Amino acid sequence: MSDRKKILVTLDGSKRSERSVDYLCRFKPFRNRKVTLFNITTPVPEAYYDLTQDFFSKIAVPQVKAWEMAQKTIMTEFLEEARRKIIAAGYAPDNIELKLITREKGIARGIFNEIKNNEYHGLVIRRRGSANSIIGVTMGGVAAKLVEKADFIPLMIAGTREIQHYLCIAVDGSPGSRRATQYTADMMGKTNCRILLCAIMRSTVPDSASEGKAPLVDMPLQAKRRLNEAMAEAEQILTEAGISKDRIKARLIQGAQSRAGALLDTARTAKCDTIVMGRKGVSNLNNFDLGRIPRKIIFASRKFTIWLIP
Repeated sequence: MSDRKKILVTLDGSKRSERSVDYLCRFKPFRNRKVTLFNITTPVPEAYYDLTQDFFSKIAVPQVKAWEMAQKTIMTEFLEEARRKIIAAGYAPDNIELKLITREKGIARGIFNEIKNNEYHGLVIRRRGSANSIIGVTMGGVAAKLVEKADFIPLMIAGTREIQHYLCIAVDGSPGSRRATQYTADMMGKTNCRILLCAIMRSTVPDSASEGKAPLVDMPLQAKRRLNEAMAEAEQILTEAGISKDRIKARLIQGAQSRAGALLDTARTAKCDTIVMGRKGVSNLNNFDLGRIPRKIIFASRKFTIWLIP
């Protein structure tokens, strides 16, 4: 996979969007890739220009146009400042592109169109933007739409935990989990990152247990064996990408009441900063764009950075 593939980063000029810039500065593997800093500005509605038909409102039209131009100027300056910061953090100037476009329909739809018309290897967003300042709201409307529907590109939801380059990969043996591991290997290969492979099962199986006793005993044993095999396969993918074996740990959690809760607790205890998941798990239901466990993790983990891999 070429390091020349681009990462699309959505910015809206808010304080939260400044944290996205900080994330780019701190996350070293992105420094070898092209990055597009992207914003969609909202123009003044056409109805405002109907004021030209009203003699007493004509004075307002130049003011509206001036506001519109001022907003574009402010956002352009924000993108330029973001570019300067990430270049100072070690990015090559030629790898940084600024793109400011005018909103035609919805913000989320504009982001989808940008992705579909260009070759991007990942999309970086935040849980909330400038328009959503309601206390207690976990995710803004645009972010929620992207999480639900952006099933054709790796999605990175930037968090606030300090970047330690310690990633927790949810492993369950599904194709989505394998793709998540492969994406991590492509991004983090030949770096000094640390990886925690985490597999979770509801039942508990003693190490001394053996198969062939009864179906209710054999099923948990088989599940445990499959998860151990999946973690061994994930470790091989990572080591082949250049990640040192001594920087990879594997952990099988048994007897979990909630798999999402157990994954979060494990990542917190290990002090990981990023959780990596496939969009769907073993069930892989076609009627849903996002699996149940990834959905719970995203809405319950405000501080973690989440990588959601299709």
